[in-house]
Amino acid sequence: MFNALRTEQLIAGIGAAGRAAASASGPPDEYARGQLLSAYSVSRLLAAEVSAEAELLAWLRGELLEALADKPLAAKVEAAPDAAAIGGILVDLLAELRESGQDPELRTQIHSILREMTERELLALAARPEGGKR
Repeated sequence: MFNALRTEQLIAGIGAAGRAAASASGPPDEYARGQLLSAYSVSRLLAAEVSAEAELLAWLRGELLEALADKPLAAKVEAAPDAAAIGGILVDLLAELRESGQDPELRTQIHSILREMTERELLALAARPEGGKR
């Protein structure tokens, strides 16, 4: 959910690997084969992430709204359109909490939520569609 690359960038990368393979003359060398296997792996993980995204985002938003219930920032989290926007809000909030030294309990609670979010995302990736091995 918090990928450095957007979904369309990942899809374009997968497509570029496929295009390179289709335009190659002869069998792929080890590097090209590695690129194709990486593209395949990314496509499987991306499918799992896209499948789980709505549920993970709803969980994250709910946990954050509960943690921020009495704070004005809760409205921003509620209105955030996606995980990237929520991530930006959290980056600013955690930096502010660290710099000010205020509300260490909230900072710890946010870290705990993010840790559980990571665990939930890893479980979703482990249960990815088409579970075959390369």
